[in-house]
Amino acid sequence: MKLFDFALLLTCVASATAHGGVYTYNISGSIYQGNPWHIWDYGPFYGNGNASGIPDGINSIQRRWYFWPLYDVSDGNMTCNFDGVATTNSLHAPVAAGSTIIVQYNALQFTLTTVDKTIWFHQYGPLLVYMARCPGDTCQSFDGKGAVWFKIAQYGLAPGAVNLRGPWLQASMLEGENATGFQVTIPKDLRPGNYLIRHEVINLQSSTDYGAQFYVECAQLKVEGSGDKFPNEEYMATFPGAYKLSDPGIALAGNEISDGDLLPQYNTTDYPFPGPPVWNSEI
Repeated sequence: MKLFDFALLLTCVASATAHGGVYTYNISGSIYQGNPWHIWDYGPFYGNGNASGIPDGINSIQRRWYFWPLYDVSDGNMTCNFDGVATTNSLHAPVAAGSTIIVQYNALQFTLTTVDKTIWFHQYGPLLVYMARCPGDTCQSFDGKGAVWFKIAQYGLAPGAVNLRGPWLQASMLEGENATGFQVTIPKDLRPGNYLIRHEVINLQSSTDYGAQFYVECAQLKVEGSGDKFPNEEYMATFPGAYKLSDPGIALAGNEISDGDLLPQYNTTDYPFPGPPVWNSEI
């Protein structure tokens, strides 16, 4: 192996230790375990790893996912991550419309098996949450394709930020052992039924050559309540298809967002979120 190639590999492996995703879902006080897949490797670039994910026979609301980020917004994995399919023992978590879901990107409450990426380290970039209504009585075979996704939340800079160097809310919600968790409220008048919920983290502190990193996980919910509202097509999006690499909020990714001289594109607090506008049941 060439010295340059070996150095590049070491760099990739070192940076990969900071990757991750949603380990647990707290829904009205009930903790649902996540379903990380290939837990002993860094995704498709490093071999097959442990393809079984969580132990057989354990129910999970979450679609299987890799730790590795996505870079190509036109990739089919933008829907629900690598693999991203429901397992045969998956379930739907009941959640009342108007209640709050808290997800954690550290593994401190993850009890199903041992993982080596226990803490989230990234902190620059937005957090977004989408939902999609599943056809029929289950989300089990629903792949999330088509203009079915609507955005219910997005978080950017923290109060007091003076430019795009932050702080970002990603830091306090996700980073480290004391993270508050990524919180979202299900729209209170949303029509009951089975839904996928899609949590997305965009890491803007990435190599300029590769661009922004996207971390996506999906889980299955059964929304309960008496609501009768649902977003119109103005709010609907497809994954892949909702983003372009040229979108202003994506194109500005680069290591300079945290280091070196402040570039003009970072000297603002007006962050342009990608995707459709946020929908809630009051609109």
